[in-house]
Amino acid sequence: MERKFALERYWYKIVDTDSLDRIKTLFHGVSGSRIIPQGQWIRAEVKTVHDGSSGTPYQSGWHVMKSVDECVAYLKKFKNVENKAIIKCKIRGNLWPKEHSPSDVWLAEWLWFEEIIG
Repeated sequence: MERKFALERYWYKIVDTDSLDRIKTLFHGVSGSRIIPQGQWIRAEVKTVHDGSSGTPYQSGWHVMKSVDECVAYLKKFKNVENKAIIKCKIRGNLWPKEHSPSDVWLAEWLWFEEIIG
């Protein structure tokens, strides 16, 4: 797996929101919490995980995409889009492609939640 160093630019992430308007990861959290705090760097727990109950193993990281349009297109694959949002974020550290994804999904070591896009 090729790893790259994250470039200075904005990336985008699909997230869940809850009744308190908190931003949460879709699946795997950090330190036992799915809540993504705003305005601070958060390091992903990089470890081997699986998509679904018996899916392909891969090295976890913050799932990000290069544009809002890519996120919108990816959201069309979801059965339930209720309480989903797209956030603008910065990343740093290692960056690698989610190789088995049919979409252009990248995994980042560090994430900074900037703002909610929609």
